[in-house]
Amino acid sequence: MSHPSHVTLAATRAAGPFRVSEVLYPPRFRQAAHAHEDAGVSMLLAGAIRETVGRGEACATTLSLVIKPAHVEHADEVGPSGSRTLQIAFDPAYARTLEDADGGLGPWRWLHAPPALRDMLALLRMLRAGAGTPAADIENTVLTVLAGIASDPVADGGAPGWLRRVREELDDRPTETVRVRDVAVDAGVHPVSLARAFRRHFGVSITTYRKRQRLQRAAHAAAGSAAPLGRIAHASGYADQAHFCREFRGAAGITPSGFRRLVGGS
Repeated sequence: MSHPSHVTLAATRAAGPFRVSEVLYPPRFRQAAHAHEDAGVSMLLAGAIRETVGRGEACATTLSLVIKPAHVEHADEVGPSGSRTLQIAFDPAYARTLEDADGGLGPWRWLHAPPALRDMLALLRMLRAGAGTPAADIENTVLTVLAGIASDPVADGGAPGWLRRVREELDDRPTETVRVRDVAVDAGVHPVSLARAFRRHFGVSITTYRKRQRLQRAAHAAAGSAAPLGRIAHASGYADQAHFCREFRGAAGITPSGFRRLVGGS
């Protein structure tokens, strides 16, 4: 059975040099290596995607955001439940002004539950409102998204083997309480050395990395299932549903139940 490559769920809105669209991809859809003339930023609202650029690969789930400069060749594989995305495309001339003014969007990279997610979700609500949202409000929110991306430090890559193993250990213990001191002892380094190396190579502190992991895990479960939020909170490592709701609203500007309704359909 053949599938369309994607379905645009909400009418694309043009606002100044930006175009904003909500796009759905079918389960297990694959795109061979290709590139876009326009630079863009996209957030995964639900589902999963594996993206490859050269030798680099990223596995993204709900609340992952990709920065994609123009002409970057990439291949994508959508997960078994499909994916829903919010996409911002930049006029090429405007993208060049970004490069001149403030270093541009930076290199291709995926950020997970980044500071920009609150404004991306606000942008989704504006898009859903259709003509009821002034183009100026959309443009202003896109600019705020760009500011949020700029506030998220770019990791320098090239992490040594011992540091990659530390991150893998953290990934293998998603719901446990982890002390940096104990992880450093296991890695054979000083805790301060570990903290500095982790931030330098992965762009965030260990504490922030863990919080984002937990938030993303819970958001992915909330978007992809009808499970009670209390059960999702416990399985994701939160003390209780109230703790989950506080952290989620603080990061996303919306409650978990509100997020579930928002990404459940247009």
